[in-house]
Amino acid sequence: MKKATIRYCCNALIMGVAVFACGIFAETSVKAEGTPETVPPIESAAPQVMPEVSAVPTVVTPAPTAPPVTLAPVPRVKPLKKVTKVKAVRYSTTAVKVSWKQTKQAEYYHVYYKLEKNRKYKLAGTTQNDHFLVKKLKNKKTYSFYVTAGKTKKESSSDSQPSAKKKMTMKKYQRKVVFAGDSICEGIAYEGGFPTMHLDAKKKVVAYRGLNTVTFHTKRIFKGRTGLQKLIAENPYRVYMMLGMNEIHYRPASQMISEYKDMIEAIQQADPNTDIVLCAVSPVTRAEKARHPGMKQIPIFNRRLKKLAKKMGLKYLDYTDFLKDSGGFLKAGYATGDGYHWKPPAYAKFGTVIGKYDKSLDQ
Repeated sequence: MKKATIRYCCNALIMGVAVFACGIFAETSVKAEGTPETVPPIESAAPQVMPEVSAVPTVVTPAPTAPPVTLAPVPRVKPLKKVTKVKAVRYSTTAVKVSWKQTKQAEYYHVYYKLEKNRKYKLAGTTQNDHFLVKKLKNKKTYSFYVTAGKTKKESSSDSQPSAKKKMTMKKYQRKVVFAGDSICEGIAYEGGFPTMHLDAKKKVVAYRGLNTVTFHTKRIFKGRTGLQKLIAENPYRVYMMLGMNEIHYRPASQMISEYKDMIEAIQQADPNTDIVLCAVSPVTRAEKARHPGMKQIPIFNRRLKKLAKKMGLKYLDYTDFLKDSGGFLKAGYATGDGYHWKPPAYAKFGTVIGKYDKSLDQ
């Protein structure tokens, strides 16, 4: 009975162990069929090499950065003022003289022209003077002209706006130069003044002995006309005014200047394009100055005449240097017996001086 009981208990124990083992196996199988377990990597037994660390810290220099480029503003070029008082005067059959009043800050002047039927203007030339001679024009054709002022020889954005335009119809023409004055002026025609001038112009004298700034426009000695009327009737291209010697020793310079001004205005009213040159009164000899102390007024009058010319926009010519000796008196070799009229050599030299000067006014 005891052996049977022991055997029964052993069998029951074995069966229990077997059932428990089967349960574990079944659970393990279920896990194997599901998500596999992550197996951690096996660490290497080799020692890990660490990078060397420098004891001195490394300084990293940043790459240089270019500064931002700032474009400078382009300055606005202010054009020069427009050229004024432009005139176109007939010079010859194929040439026109264009003149103007000079503009402040201008260095050069550009002169343009075109045939009336054309639309586009052409550059005739550039100059630093207050005039320019436009040549090679065609007879019986009408041309138009204008002027601009600039700071450079070439055309640029700083040039002024075009001046007022002037027109001219070409025709056959020879210019005339007149010398107006007293007996000294009268001698230019017959004492050797004209031959040495070498001017390509008609030359004429409107003068008479004893005339002065008053009688030139009051005394009718030219076939019932005054000297001023005769001068205007000649319609000259240019006139050289040579008055004053016959009154300089007694008439106040201020009155002489006033008379001169009246005559100039009359000439300009008759023809605004007449080119007027006011000439200095020539020197006298030392002896003549002693006889007429009033001759000391000559330099005073000449200075006032120069101012008048500038004020009225005219030319002033002091040609007298060649006539003077070291003391400023009329050279004995050029003086006649009265101490103020000239001998032929003086007229010959005068003609040379005038010839060069006259050409300079147009070229």
